[in-house]
Amino acid sequence: MPVSVFTAVRARQPLIHAITNPVTMNDVVNMILAGGALAVCADNPEETREIALLSDGLLLNTGMPCDEKLRAMIQAGRAANEKGIPVVLDPVGAGASQYRKCFLSELLRQVRVDCVRANRSEIAALCGISFKARGVESADVSADTDRIRRLSEELDAVIAVTGEEDLAVYKETVLTSRTGCAMQKKITGAGCMLGGLIAAAIAANRTGLRSRGEKPDGAADVLTVHEVLRAYGEAAEIALERVLSDAKAGTASFKTFFIDAVSRME
Repeated sequence: MPVSVFTAVRARQPLIHAITNPVTMNDVVNMILAGGALAVCADNPEETREIALLSDGLLLNTGMPCDEKLRAMIQAGRAANEKGIPVVLDPVGAGASQYRKCFLSELLRQVRVDCVRANRSEIAALCGISFKARGVESADVSADTDRIRRLSEELDAVIAVTGEEDLAVYKETVLTSRTGCAMQKKITGAGCMLGGLIAAAIAANRTGLRSRGEKPDGAADVLTVHEVLRAYGEAAEIALERVLSDAKAGTASFKTFFIDAVSRME
Protein backbone atom coordinates (compact mmCIF):
# COMPACT_ATOMS: atom_id res chain seq x y z
CA MET A 1 0.00 0.00 0.00
CA PRO A 2 1.17 3.57 -0.51
CA VAL A 3 2.52 5.25 2.59
CA SER A 4 -0.73 7.18 3.12
CA VAL A 5 -2.79 4.00 3.54
CA PHE A 6 -0.21 2.10 5.58
CA THR A 7 0.27 5.11 7.84
CA ALA A 8 -3.44 5.19 8.58
CA VAL A 9 -3.60 1.46 9.37
CA ARG A 10 -0.51 1.47 11.59
CA ALA A 11 -1.54 4.66 13.39
CA ARG A 12 -5.12 3.61 14.06
CA GLN A 13 -4.63 -0.17 14.45
CA PRO A 14 -8.24 -1.09 13.64
CA LEU A 15 -9.53 -4.32 15.14
CA ILE A 16 -10.79 -6.65 12.42
CA HIS A 17 -13.28 -9.34 13.33
CA ALA A 18 -12.53 -12.18 10.91
CA ILE A 19 -15.01 -15.00 10.39
CA THR A 20 -12.84 -16.77 7.92
CA ASN A 21 -11.83 -20.05 6.36
CA PRO A 22 -10.08 -22.33 8.90
CA VAL A 23 -7.82 -23.53 6.06
CA THR A 24 -6.23 -20.07 5.87
CA MET A 25 -7.12 -18.46 9.20
CA ASN A 26 -3.55 -18.26 10.48
CA ASP A 27 -2.33 -16.63 7.27
CA VAL A 28 -5.21 -14.13 7.26
CA VAL A 29 -4.43 -13.04 10.81
CA ASN A 30 -0.71 -12.76 10.07
CA MET A 31 -1.42 -10.59 7.03
CA ILE A 32 -3.76 -8.32 9.02
CA LEU A 33 -1.04 -7.93 11.64
CA ALA A 34 1.60 -7.33 8.95
CA GLY A 35 -0.52 -4.48 7.61
CA GLY A 36 -0.56 -2.84 11.04
CA ALA A 37 -4.04 -3.79 12.22
CA LEU A 38 -5.32 -6.16 14.92
CA ALA A 39 -7.43 -9.28 14.49
CA VAL A 40 -9.91 -11.39 16.40
CA CYS A 41 -11.42 -14.63 15.08
CA ALA A 42 -14.80 -15.59 16.50
CA ASP A 43 -17.34 -17.74 14.66
CA ASN A 44 -19.63 -18.97 17.41
CA PRO A 45 -23.04 -17.39 16.75
CA GLU A 46 -23.49 -16.97 20.50
CA GLU A 47 -20.76 -14.29 20.56
CA THR A 48 -20.26 -12.95 17.03
CA ARG A 49 -22.64 -10.04 17.51
CA GLU A 50 -20.87 -8.96 20.69
CA ILE A 51 -17.41 -9.27 19.09
CA ALA A 52 -18.49 -7.33 16.00
CA LEU A 53 -19.74 -4.46 18.17
CA LEU A 54 -16.25 -4.25 19.72
CA SER A 55 -14.52 -4.20 16.34
CA ASP A 56 -13.68 -1.62 13.66
CA GLY A 57 -14.22 -3.86 10.63
CA LEU A 58 -15.68 -7.25 9.73
CA LEU A 59 -14.36 -9.85 7.28
CA LEU A 60 -16.74 -12.61 6.13
CA ASN A 61 -15.01 -15.44 4.25
CA THR A 62 -17.25 -18.30 3.05
CA GLY A 63 -14.48 -20.82 2.40
CA MET A 64 -16.07 -23.65 4.42
CA PRO A 65 -19.76 -22.78 4.71
CA CYS A 66 -22.23 -24.44 7.06
CA ASP A 67 -25.55 -23.50 8.64
CA GLU A 68 -23.99 -22.50 11.95
CA LYS A 69 -21.44 -20.27 10.21
CA LEU A 70 -24.21 -18.58 8.25
CA ARG A 71 -25.99 -17.77 11.50
CA ALA A 72 -22.71 -16.46 12.95
CA MET A 73 -22.07 -14.26 9.91
CA ILE A 74 -25.59 -12.85 9.90
CA GLN A 75 -25.37 -12.01 13.62
CA ALA A 76 -22.00 -10.30 13.13
CA GLY A 77 -23.03 -8.61 9.90
CA ARG A 78 -26.19 -7.11 11.36
CA ALA A 79 -24.20 -5.78 14.32
CA ALA A 80 -21.60 -4.29 11.95
CA ASN A 81 -24.34 -2.62 9.91
CA GLU A 82 -25.88 -1.17 13.07
CA LYS A 83 -22.52 0.15 14.25
CA GLY A 84 -21.58 1.47 10.81
CA ILE A 85 -18.30 -0.41 10.46
CA PRO A 86 -17.23 -1.81 7.07
CA VAL A 87 -18.09 -5.36 6.04
CA VAL A 88 -15.86 -7.11 3.50
CA LEU A 89 -17.18 -10.29 1.88
CA ASP A 90 -14.90 -12.92 0.37
CA PRO A 91 -17.29 -15.35 -1.40
CA VAL A 92 -14.83 -18.23 -1.70
CA GLY A 93 -15.99 -20.89 -4.13
CA ALA A 94 -19.09 -18.98 -5.25
CA GLY A 95 -20.62 -21.11 -7.99
CA ALA A 96 -18.99 -24.33 -6.79
CA SER A 97 -22.22 -25.75 -5.33
CA GLN A 98 -25.90 -24.98 -4.96
CA TYR A 99 -25.43 -24.78 -1.20
CA ARG A 100 -22.86 -22.00 -1.54
CA LYS A 101 -25.19 -20.15 -3.89
CA CYS A 102 -28.02 -20.29 -1.33
CA PHE A 103 -25.62 -19.43 1.51
CA LEU A 104 -24.42 -16.27 -0.24
CA SER A 105 -27.91 -15.29 -1.33
CA GLU A 106 -29.22 -15.43 2.24
CA LEU A 107 -26.16 -13.65 3.62
CA LEU A 108 -26.46 -10.80 1.12
CA ARG A 109 -30.19 -10.59 1.80
CA GLN A 110 -29.62 -9.98 5.49
CA VAL A 111 -26.29 -8.14 5.61
CA ARG A 112 -25.19 -5.05 3.73
CA VAL A 113 -21.60 -5.43 2.54
CA ASP A 114 -19.25 -2.56 1.71
CA CYS A 115 -16.79 -4.52 -0.41
CA VAL A 116 -16.71 -7.87 -2.20
CA ARG A 117 -13.23 -9.28 -2.80
CA ALA A 118 -13.21 -12.20 -5.23
CA ASN A 119 -11.57 -13.77 -8.26
CA ARG A 120 -13.14 -13.46 -11.69
CA SER A 121 -15.17 -16.67 -11.61
CA GLU A 122 -16.55 -15.91 -8.13
CA ILE A 123 -17.68 -12.50 -9.35
CA ALA A 124 -19.20 -14.17 -12.43
CA ALA A 125 -21.21 -16.45 -10.11
CA LEU A 126 -22.48 -13.45 -8.12
CA CYS A 127 -23.47 -11.85 -11.43
CA GLY A 128 -25.60 -14.91 -12.22
CA ILE A 129 -23.35 -16.45 -14.88
CA SER A 130 -23.51 -20.27 -14.91
CA PHE A 131 -20.33 -22.27 -15.47
CA LYS A 132 -18.65 -25.53 -14.56
CA ALA A 133 -16.78 -24.88 -11.33
CA ARG A 134 -13.40 -26.27 -10.36
CA GLY A 135 -13.80 -26.38 -6.59
CA VAL A 136 -12.76 -23.08 -5.05
CA GLU A 137 -10.19 -22.29 -7.76
CA SER A 138 -10.79 -19.63 -10.38
CA ALA A 139 -12.41 -21.10 -13.47
CA ASP A 140 -11.99 -19.90 -17.04
CA VAL A 141 -14.97 -17.54 -16.89
CA SER A 142 -15.46 -13.90 -16.02
CA ALA A 143 -18.05 -11.14 -16.01
CA ASP A 144 -17.56 -8.12 -18.24
CA THR A 145 -17.08 -4.68 -16.75
CA ASP A 146 -20.69 -3.66 -17.33
CA ARG A 147 -21.95 -6.63 -15.30
CA ILE A 148 -19.48 -5.87 -12.53
CA ARG A 149 -20.70 -2.27 -12.47
CA ARG A 150 -24.29 -3.48 -12.21
CA LEU A 151 -23.35 -5.79 -9.33
CA SER A 152 -21.74 -2.82 -7.57
CA GLU A 153 -24.91 -0.78 -8.11
CA GLU A 154 -27.10 -3.62 -6.86
CA LEU A 155 -25.06 -4.13 -3.68
CA ASP A 156 -23.98 -0.48 -3.31
CA ALA A 157 -20.53 -1.91 -2.65
CA VAL A 158 -16.99 -1.80 -4.01
CA ILE A 159 -16.16 -4.86 -6.10
CA ALA A 160 -12.50 -5.90 -5.93
CA VAL A 161 -11.74 -8.38 -8.72
CA THR A 162 -8.38 -10.15 -8.74
CA GLY A 163 -6.67 -11.75 -11.72
CA GLU A 164 -4.00 -10.86 -14.25
CA GLU A 165 -5.51 -7.39 -14.10
CA ASP A 166 -7.05 -6.32 -10.81
CA LEU A 167 -10.15 -4.14 -10.78
CA ALA A 168 -11.58 -1.88 -8.10
CA VAL A 169 -15.13 -1.00 -9.19
CA TYR A 170 -17.70 1.24 -7.58
CA LYS A 171 -20.65 2.00 -9.80
CA GLU A 172 -19.20 4.04 -12.70
CA THR A 173 -15.67 4.14 -11.27
CA VAL A 174 -13.32 1.43 -12.58
CA LEU A 175 -9.68 1.47 -11.42
CA THR A 176 -7.17 -1.07 -12.73
CA SER A 177 -3.75 -2.33 -11.67
CA ARG A 178 -1.45 -4.99 -13.08
CA THR A 179 0.88 -5.84 -10.21
CA GLY A 180 1.47 -9.32 -8.79
CA CYS A 181 2.94 -12.59 -9.98
CA ALA A 182 1.94 -16.11 -11.00
CA MET A 183 3.25 -17.64 -7.76
CA GLN A 184 0.30 -16.17 -5.88
CA LYS A 185 -1.78 -18.96 -7.45
CA LYS A 186 0.62 -21.58 -6.07
CA ILE A 187 -0.17 -20.92 -2.42
CA THR A 188 -3.35 -21.35 -0.39
CA GLY A 189 -4.76 -18.15 1.02
CA ALA A 190 -3.52 -15.39 -1.29
CA GLY A 191 -7.08 -14.14 -1.81
CA CYS A 192 -8.12 -14.71 1.80
CA MET A 193 -5.16 -12.69 3.09
CA LEU A 194 -6.02 -9.88 0.68
CA GLY A 195 -9.56 -9.76 2.08
CA GLY A 196 -8.18 -9.20 5.58
CA LEU A 197 -5.88 -6.44 4.38
CA ILE A 198 -8.71 -4.69 2.53
CA ALA A 199 -10.90 -4.80 5.64
CA ALA A 200 -8.10 -3.24 7.70
CA ALA A 201 -7.44 -0.48 5.17
CA ILE A 202 -11.11 0.50 4.74
CA ALA A 203 -11.64 0.48 8.51
CA ALA A 204 -8.61 2.72 9.09
CA ASN A 205 -9.53 5.14 6.31
CA ARG A 206 -13.12 5.43 7.50
CA THR A 207 -11.94 6.23 11.02
CA GLY A 208 -9.85 9.04 9.56
CA LEU A 209 -12.77 10.41 7.55
CA ARG A 210 -15.03 10.43 10.58
CA SER A 211 -12.38 12.21 12.66
CA ARG A 212 -12.38 14.98 10.04
CA GLY A 213 -16.17 15.18 10.02
CA GLU A 214 -16.46 13.56 6.59
CA LYS A 215 -18.97 10.84 5.73
CA PRO A 216 -17.45 7.52 4.61
CA ASP A 217 -18.85 6.13 1.37
CA GLY A 218 -18.07 3.83 -1.54
CA ALA A 219 -16.40 6.63 -3.52
CA ALA A 220 -13.71 6.85 -0.83
CA ASP A 221 -13.57 3.08 -0.29
CA VAL A 222 -12.85 2.34 -3.97
CA LEU A 223 -9.70 4.47 -3.88
CA THR A 224 -8.52 2.65 -0.76
CA VAL A 225 -9.24 -0.75 -2.31
CA HIS A 226 -7.36 0.21 -5.48
CA GLU A 227 -4.31 1.20 -3.46
CA VAL A 228 -4.43 -2.08 -1.53
CA LEU A 229 -4.71 -4.16 -4.73
CA ARG A 230 -1.78 -2.38 -6.32
CA ALA A 231 0.45 -2.60 -3.26
CA TYR A 232 -0.49 -6.23 -2.54
CA GLY A 233 0.72 -7.14 -6.01
CA GLU A 234 3.92 -5.16 -5.48
CA ALA A 235 4.54 -7.11 -2.26
CA ALA A 236 4.10 -10.35 -4.21
CA GLU A 237 6.67 -9.16 -6.75
CA ILE A 238 9.14 -8.40 -3.96
CA ALA A 239 8.55 -11.87 -2.50
CA LEU A 240 9.12 -13.49 -5.89
CA GLU A 241 12.44 -11.68 -6.27
CA ARG A 242 13.58 -13.15 -2.95
CA VAL A 243 12.51 -16.64 -4.01
CA LEU A 244 14.38 -16.38 -7.31
CA SER A 245 17.53 -15.23 -5.52
CA ASP A 246 17.57 -18.33 -3.28
CA ALA A 247 18.07 -21.70 -4.97
CA LYS A 248 16.49 -23.49 -1.99
CA ALA A 249 13.36 -21.35 -1.76
CA GLY A 250 9.94 -22.41 -3.07
CA THR A 251 6.25 -21.81 -2.53
CA ALA A 252 6.34 -22.01 1.28
CA SER A 253 9.15 -19.47 1.36
CA PHE A 254 7.19 -17.28 -1.04
CA LYS A 255 4.27 -17.06 1.41
CA THR A 256 6.62 -16.06 4.24
CA PHE A 257 8.40 -13.51 2.05
CA PHE A 258 5.01 -12.19 0.94
CA ILE A 259 3.90 -11.44 4.50
CA ASP A 260 7.36 -10.02 5.22
CA ALA A 261 7.08 -7.65 2.26
CA VAL A 262 3.72 -6.29 3.44
CA SER A 263 5.06 -5.82 6.97
CA ARG A 264 7.98 -3.74 5.65
CA MET A 265 6.35 -1.77 2.83
CA GLU A 266 6.20 1.45 4.83
